[in-house]
Amino acid sequence: MSVWWVRRRDDLLAQLAVLLVYFGADLLEDPGTGELARTAEALAGEYRVSDRGEGIRRAAALLDEVAAHLQAADRFRGTLLPVVNRHLRCAVALLVRSRAGLETVAVTGGRSPRAEAAR
Repeated sequence: MSVWWVRRRDDLLAQLAVLLVYFGADLLEDPGTGELARTAEALAGEYRVSDRGEGIRRAAALLDEVAAHLQAADRFRGTLLPVVNRHLRCAVALLVRSRAGLETVAVTGGRSPRAEAAR
C-alpha cells in the first residue's frame, strides 16, 4: 500500500485524538483505532446518562456513531487502508458535527436554536 495512505491514516488518528479531548478524553499519544473506539464509547456512555439536557444526549448518539466507525476501521486494520481512512474521515466529521451542536447548546443556554430564531 502507498505511503500516502499510511500517512493519511496516522494524521486522521491524531486529529481524532485531539477532537476527543474536547469531549473530556485524555490526550492519547500515538493512538490506535481500537483505543479511540473504546474512548469514544466510554464518553458516549457518560454523555448518555447526563442530566444536562437534550443536546448532551444528541452528542452521546453521535459519539456512539463515532465509536462504530472506529470499530469498523479497527476490523480492517492495515489491510484496506482506503476503507479504514473512509471510516476515520466519517468519525472526524461526526465529532466536528457533535462539537458544533454542543457549542450551539452552550450559546443558546440549552434552548433550541429554532426557538431562538422565532423570538
